[in-house]
Amino acid sequence: MVLLVLGILVLLILILKRKLKTAKKSEGKAKKRNWLLIGCLSIVIPMVIFTVFSPIFSLMDMWGLFAHASRTEIEQAVHRSYQNYGLTGQFELEKYEKNYTSVGGFIIHGSYSENIAGKTYQVKTRFKYYTRFSKSETYGKTDAEVDYKNGKKIYDVFPELAYLGIEVSPGTSEFLKTLDSSIKDPKLPNLKYQGIGFEFNNQSDNIYLYNEILEENQSKGQALQGMYPMDAQYLFQKEIFIPTFEFQYFVPKEKRDLLYDDYLKDLERLMKEFFANQPLPRGLYAVKIAKYKEDKLVSDSGVYYVKIENQQVVKLLQIRVGVARDRSRSVIHERGIFDLQISTRY
Repeated sequence: MVLLVLGILVLLILILKRKLKTAKKSEGKAKKRNWLLIGCLSIVIPMVIFTVFSPIFSLMDMWGLFAHASRTEIEQAVHRSYQNYGLTGQFELEKYEKNYTSVGGFIIHGSYSENIAGKTYQVKTRFKYYTRFSKSETYGKTDAEVDYKNGKKIYDVFPELAYLGIEVSPGTSEFLKTLDSSIKDPKLPNLKYQGIGFEFNNQSDNIYLYNEILEENQSKGQALQGMYPMDAQYLFQKEIFIPTFEFQYFVPKEKRDLLYDDYLKDLERLMKEFFANQPLPRGLYAVKIAKYKEDKLVSDSGVYYVKIENQQVVKLLQIRVGVARDRSRSVIHERGIFDLQISTRY
């Protein structure tokens, strides 16, 4: 575009110069041509400047350099986000900072609290707030508001609240303690068992069963807009609630240069050895491994899945780790093997 405008400018100058040289007219007419040249230049030069600087201004807008929002405006946007989904708890804004990324706007940090069965629970929360004028469909909205307009489920938009709803439900803690106490540590030299947690699989093929419970709880006016209470053992049977065993793995010197496929084979051998004859119910479990070389942590994001049947590991399910969405706690897809995409709002 710039070259086109410059080409037109040069062409106009050449034509005018040629006419000025060949024309045999009075001095008064020559002056008119000079004014004509000045007039053309006054039009073309601003066009060239605009064409050159327009992409720069666009990038500055995209990176959020022009972003502006008051604290009141931010709080009102977050309030609308919760209100859209019928959540009635309290939000406390901690800070908001410019988001110098491709979306522009602000990153909002705060906490959400709600009374559940007589106790107040609080979780950290995070939003994006869009301020790009060129994006009218998102301007002045949070990412949660955009998700609501696009028909996203409440547990997809607020996975930390879905997680909390399961975590504090009656029976969840007891179920996890039972699984934890069932583990008999075989004392493998390089693998150390650390404890148990759980994941909420909001992309399970059986998530429709969770939706049924959610709708029933909503009709009864339950807390967290229906995401409480939930039966952890039932959700475990449907691979929506996934117990997560946490380990430290100290890589032996002779195995530090293994290729990834060989590392997975060695890991599968260790998992089969560890879980052999453990009195665990049949189902899908997650295994989170913090990898060490000597005493130095080199990776704490290794998450794998094991299918256990008849107190034996029948399969180690390989994963691919990546970012799905800022607001997702965990997303699991089954395609023969399991591909895991993890991101968190914390």
